[in-house]
Amino acid sequence: MDNIILHSTPVSDFKLMIGEIVREQLKTYIPKPEQKATYLTRSEAASKLRVGLCTLDKYAKAGIVQSYRIGGRIKYKSNELEKALEAVKNAKYKRG
Repeated sequence: MDNIILHSTPVSDFKLMIGEIVREQLKTYIPKPEQKATYLTRSEAASKLRVGLCTLDKYAKAGIVQSYRIGGRIKYKSNELEKALEAVKNAKYKRG
């Protein structure tokens, strides 16, 4: 059974202590705001992934990389390319 300890802490100090604890706990649950996406052209995306344009098109058709049509041009989000690159690297060296 837990021991109950009575202490004469002022209410204002008690509120501050509880507020700090709640803030610390909420930091773990609140997602960090994502950075604004930077769009790359096909050639920039291909060079970032170190593949050719044909391979980049194959990745987009296979769903490995998400492409966006903006103003009649195909663009790629840089943060999504980094995630796809990590996924491809992990799959490449995964055994089983």
